Amino acid sequence: MKQNKPSAQTATIREIARRAEVSIASVSRALNGKPGISAALREKILAISREVAYQPSAAARQLISGKSAVVGISLGRQDIELRPYYILLYQHLTVALHQQGMVPVFFNHQQTAELPERAGAAILLGEAQDDERPALLKAAAIPFVRIGDAGEGFSVAPDDRQGLYEITAYLIGHGRQRLAFMGGELEVPRPHSRLVGYRQALAEAGLNEQLISLPHRFASDSLNSYRYLNSYLDKTGAQTLPFDALVCATDELALGCVAALEDRGIEVPGQVAVTGFDDLPTLATGLTTVRQDIAEIAATSMALLAEARAGAAPRHVSLPVALVVRETG
Repeated sequence: MKQNKPSAQTATIREIARRAEVSIASVSRALNGKPGISAALREKILAISREVAYQPSAAARQLISGKSAVVGISLGRQDIELRPYYILLYQHLTVALHQQGMVPVFFNHQQTAELPERAGAAILLGEAQDDERPALLKAAAIPFVRIGDAGEGFSVAPDDRQGLYEITAYLIGHGRQRLAFMGGELEVPRPHSRLVGYRQALAEAGLNEQLISLPHRFASDSLNSYRYLNSYLDKTGAQTLPFDALVCATDELALGCVAALEDRGIEVPGQVAVTGFDDLPTLATGLTTVRQDIAEIAATSMALLAEARAGAAPRHVSLPVALVVRETG
């Protein structure tokens, strides 16, 4: 009689050991990244742990190792944890950290001061121009990795500039001449690598830029772009649309734009092409966008964090992206 697959709640180290036909000590070495077993056996044990959805007890790890086992995942000042991108990234980071025997703990920006007290290392998301977190962690000798543009310390990011350059050049190559870039708070002094890519493609084609800068709102980006684009078009009052393509900084912004245009009877992509960035699962279905490898970002973050802990020289890793052409562009 076929046995039911153990649930995430009932899967244990004993179950993994039984399936792998090894001792509990070997399972512990594999899950905690410790030496003493072969690479092949380690991968076998990790594969079984994923199959049975094994979740190490964060509470148990923290009791044993204290804050040295804790890696704080910290959001920036204007980020919200419910954004689909952050949910997906957090899931990948959590799995990667558990496989390294670490305890991921989420910190919103209001908890920044607690980071040095509660975490032995940190991963920083959503860095702003005047971000106080790097200096705070450096002063406390807490190793950290930034997921964002190159700067001081260890960092990893998708090649945003190249991705936006390629998607903008693609639109121009398909006859679009009036391309507007939509992003959040574009006038705020901070790195806008995606905007740089858009501008580079326009400059090479001899076209003028149009910027649609959305004010910050602690709400859905799709809802923000939907409302703002409707208001923007009402204010222009022009018989002819001011753009024939909307190059959006994220998939979420692009989805709101598609909805706003369709609600006004404007054909996408017939009258206006709309593109995004990220290629988020489910959300980006049908959307022409730029794909970034979020799983690889998480894996690279783990490698860089190990280097930071070991006192290696800081470096930045830029990960390749890929143009994905679908129905909207």
